[in-house]
Amino acid sequence: MIRYLCMKRRFSFSKTQFRFLVVLSLGMVAVLVTMGSGWLKTSGFQTKTSVREIVPEPVVETVESKPSPEPASVVHIPLPDEVRGIYWNTQTAGSDRGDVLLAYMKERGLNTVVMDLKTDDGQLAFTPNDPALVVYAQKNPSIASLDDRLKQLQADGIYRVARIAVMRDGMFATVHPNTALKTKTGVYWKDKVGSLWLDPTAPEVASYAIALAKEAYTRGFDEVQFDYVRFASDGHLPSIRYPFYKETQPKAEVMKTFFQTVGGAMKDANIPVSFDVFGMTCWTNGDVQIGQRLQDVFPVASFVSPMVYPSHFPNGFEGYKNPALFPYEIIKKSLDKGAEQILAGQTQTEADVRKKFRPWLQDFDIGAVYTADKIEAQIKAARDAKASGWVLWNTRNVYEPAQYVPKEKLDQAIE
Repeated sequence: MIRYLCMKRRFSFSKTQFRFLVVLSLGMVAVLVTMGSGWLKTSGFQTKTSVREIVPEPVVETVESKPSPEPASVVHIPLPDEVRGIYWNTQTAGSDRGDVLLAYMKERGLNTVVMDLKTDDGQLAFTPNDPALVVYAQKNPSIASLDDRLKQLQADGIYRVARIAVMRDGMFATVHPNTALKTKTGVYWKDKVGSLWLDPTAPEVASYAIALAKEAYTRGFDEVQFDYVRFASDGHLPSIRYPFYKETQPKAEVMKTFFQTVGGAMKDANIPVSFDVFGMTCWTNGDVQIGQRLQDVFPVASFVSPMVYPSHFPNGFEGYKNPALFPYEIIKKSLDKGAEQILAGQTQTEADVRKKFRPWLQDFDIGAVYTADKIEAQIKAARDAKASGWVLWNTRNVYEPAQYVPKEKLDQAIE
């Protein structure tokens, strides 16, 4: 106060007046200290605690922030004895097309939906409850009423799986350019279809996947499935420059750490989790140059979903000139090989290992026209391999009518 008054040029003080002001100021300070001490005592603080010590540190929101508690109205559907599922993209989930497909599912005995939470460019197609996720959401969400759609599926007894694409994510790459793959000139690296990719070793990538998975489960999904959990596989790979990954480190080690981190977080949160992997992982102990190995995924997954589309195996594979023409053989042999690989040196029973497989099956015309007979051949192969279920993939969500329910169940229904 004295300094303030002295700085005002219109004030002039004698020595006597100055001494009086000093005494007055010291007295005011003493009164304030005494009052502050009493307040601290009545508030439960010790007077020796400094103001700096009792002021809390600011809270910084990150993608690891916990979503709001699960609403009491959320009811999780039990896992079906056999998963019979189809894939829904965001457009289907947020439009009348979803109603049409739901009616089709009920009519045909399908019991599971695997639903995208992101658009192809990585934007969240719904409005998140977790404020840390809002920055990644569409301004006009494709799935405008996610909660209503989930309740509708729940009312019809449909098991709901949230599909989360991880490393292929243009939205996250744009918001966090330090995590994105670049070229040597510093521009974003893109795959063959123009998508941006993330560095699997960037810590923000795993934390975002975990936060989004928790959001999905608390909103009503019964399981979370992670896709694109790998290094990039197509495009001009030699031009990639990784911001974090050191290329001397085996890719399989990187992805093993990622599986453990994300899968472990799901286990701690009691969230069922599945991972999509290349179909070729069933045939080799190697990482097929993308970091994926069955032996690394199995311990941390509730289910593993190899994409054993017959059309995706090279011509001549296992002696089949065109593998797409042999759907039963490709699926059955792939799942058998995968089970053999996991059982080697393991103590798990064969039945338990085989039940962890839930393959993606082909319902699209590549390599051959996939009519009902080829789809049913794949389903039979999955059942003969003792898998716990299967899911059909068609990117446009246009599915060939086929017989999905096992004959014995049909017979029971008739009786």
